[in-house]
Amino acid sequence: MFSSEYFANGKRFFALRFLCKPLLYRWFIRKAGQMKKTKAFSFPECLQSQEKVVFFMPEDKEIAKIILSELPEESLKKILFIAHGDLEILFSTTKAQVSYYTDEGCRYGETLFDKLEYQVKTYAPVACVYPGPYKPQFLYLALISGAACRVGFDCAKEFPFLNVSLHPLKTISPARMMARYFIKGKKG
Repeated sequence: MFSSEYFANGKRFFALRFLCKPLLYRWFIRKAGQMKKTKAFSFPECLQSQEKVVFFMPEDKEIAKIILSELPEESLKKILFIAHGDLEILFSTTKAQVSYYTDEGCRYGETLFDKLEYQVKTYAPVACVYPGPYKPQFLYLALISGAACRVGFDCAKEFPFLNVSLHPLKTISPARMMARYFIKGKKG
């Protein structure tokens, strides 16, 4: 029996391993339950205010390093980072709140994933930032977070999980662009 990158091992999720991407998305949307209408928000002010934000860090160390170096120090206090365990050394020099996951532990139905789900829900962010690459189980976490503003890059296909789709500029990397949205007074 092969294992799934989205679901825990076991009979309970066995059939879900064979779902194609659109059906996977539909399953996660149904699992998220009836969602309330999104409250009005102002972008990028929702990232620049001193409100709570959940930030799904890319697993690529170079991209994560760029994001962390560009984020203002005061923003780190209000962000809950969801990051792969390989990035622990990168975060060790910051005073950021970080929840780590492993490849095995980030599958729906795993104990670690349940803890991430609880943490994201109780953190009650006003915004979620997910630069990608997109994994259905993390899109699900963004949706259930209750955040009005859920931002990603070229993510129109990921609606309703993410509801603000940014297009990267040729003059600046997406990582640097996303980090700069957290600087007060900047519009992009």
